[in-house]
Amino acid sequence: MSIAVFSTAYFPSLEYIRHILQFDEIIIETKEHFPHQTNRNRCHILGPNGIQTLTVPIKQNHIKTPTGNIEICSGKWKQQHWRSLTTAYNRSALFEFYKDELESIIFDNHRLLIELNTKILSFILKAKKKTIAINFTTSFQASYKNDFRYISDAKSQKQISDLNIPSYPQVFSEKIGFVSNLSAIDALFNGSL
Repeated sequence: MSIAVFSTAYFPSLEYIRHILQFDEIIIETKEHFPHQTNRNRCHILGPNGIQTLTVPIKQNHIKTPTGNIEICSGKWKQQHWRSLTTAYNRSALFEFYKDELESIIFDNHRLLIELNTKILSFILKAKKKTIAINFTTSFQASYKNDFRYISDAKSQKQISDLNIPSYPQVFSEKIGFVSNLSAIDALFNGSL
């Protein structure tokens, strides 16, 4: 059985998902000190004006908080994210098919970021019809055999993947051109996951 370790990610990138699909089991890192401005609470989608970043607001702590304990702030971010997703993908091939389940996930009352992100990851794997066991770290380790905790993490640039992501049709590609490695839901909604 092949196992790999990944960070948690909000609407993870296509690169992240393509790597996950290579394993039978993944372990999500929950014990690292939460690194700000990473894919753990943000994603990138393609809207009518180009790349748009969606960020889940988190409760700020002055101490180093483990990622598994990061709490989500309340507020209007859910409505803003849903509007952005609808604007970006309403004309895509499969948005109509997935929108009800996705809306339910976004508007559910998740207290912790790890809960929301795990629900999103499970949604994407289910849409891909892929069964992968998801577990969580119980202690922090500096490295693992199959360590993908920093994949698609533009801030740290600790891991650069050599994964080639071929182009696929995107809703606004005629206006903007193809944009690679957005959130995996971009490929999902456009029928290319």
